[in-house]
Amino acid sequence: MNDGILSATSPVFAHKPGVGRHCGEEAPIIYFSLSCILSIIEIVKNILHVDIPANRNFGLDIVRFLAIAVVLIEHSTVVLPKHYYNFFHSFVFDGVNVFFVLSGFLIGRIFIRDFSEGFSFKKMFHFWKRRWYRTLPAYYFTIILIVLISFIVARPIHLSALSKCMIFIQNLFVMEDGFFGESWSLAVEEWFYLLLPVFSFLLYHLFKVSIKTNILITGLLVIVYSVLLRFSIWNTGIVTEITAWAKYLRNPVYTRLDSMFTGVLTAWIFSFKKDFFQSKKLPLFIAGLSVFAFNKITIIDLKIIERGSQYASVWYFLTNSIAIGMMLPFFYYVKSSPKSFLFRFITVGSIISYSMYLLNLTIISDLFLNQLNINHWFKFLLFWMLTLGCSILMYKYIERPFIRLRER
Repeated sequence: MNDGILSATSPVFAHKPGVGRHCGEEAPIIYFSLSCILSIIEIVKNILHVDIPANRNFGLDIVRFLAIAVVLIEHSTVVLPKHYYNFFHSFVFDGVNVFFVLSGFLIGRIFIRDFSEGFSFKKMFHFWKRRWYRTLPAYYFTIILIVLISFIVARPIHLSALSKCMIFIQNLFVMEDGFFGESWSLAVEEWFYLLLPVFSFLLYHLFKVSIKTNILITGLLVIVYSVLLRFSIWNTGIVTEITAWAKYLRNPVYTRLDSMFTGVLTAWIFSFKKDFFQSKKLPLFIAGLSVFAFNKITIIDLKIIERGSQYASVWYFLTNSIAIGMMLPFFYYVKSSPKSFLFRFITVGSIISYSMYLLNLTIISDLFLNQLNINHWFKFLLFWMLTLGCSILMYKYIERPFIRLRER
């Protein structure tokens, strides 16, 4: 019996002779459509796939991942109503300072290795070439994008601001608002790349000191100089609100080099006091985290700056950098299975962090999302999707080719 079962030959379909034929005709179309969709998904997956080099340090990738994550969280809230920004700001830390110390540590290790046998102009130019191949192509590509998109959306471009960004003097002494605001931190790093070999070269040829003594003296001198400089600026009384604090203290190159050189001194400990670096990693981490948390609690109330706090203006940047440096030994020895999802998620985020830093605010948030009259939560979602997708593309097709080129 076929009670309750309908077929194309049952009486229900008897007056619809075309039903079976139509279904047969539609099936290939459905299969073809599904095949196209799956093919497109596979193509997109291949385009967005990021290869992970075998020699990466997972613990330091965690540090870089956390730094870019908090930067993006803070920038993503720009598209939301202000009270959301204030809420998120209460929980995020200074990701840029983490980048400074981490970069100083990584570059410091390379510098100590490359210049351990002495200094020469050839070595210095090789050092600079490798740094510039890593940072400049993606940076100048971003500037080209900003110019093109600004032209499309009719946003004026001030040639003075553009030219300063081209040679990294937009915040050399005073932070200026303008063309590519978030590039201030890259300017700090680029001047660090330039000055570290110059300072060390002069010290080596004047006093003939070893690389061990050279790096220690150079790092300490830059740190003392930065603290004294910030103290002299604070002592003028011009830092009475958050804007002045950022303009004269937080963002200028010449007031922030101590953060980079704190990372260099951490590399000095790694290179010449390796046993201490490894054996004391847990107590150093606990102490560093405590100072880091204290600074976050202290600076969370921005009114401390308005009250003219010497600590917030002079010492905060240094103690925060030292705290980050103290936590690096612990992270350095963190391991994970390369096959785990967490490993890939964090490592890929770390790999594309530079592209995310370049693209997320001026291009994606300001020049694109701010032009859209849509729900702010949809903007928020678009911010993350576009930042991740575009950053993967820029890493694969701009950053990575030049990284390979410098290895030749």
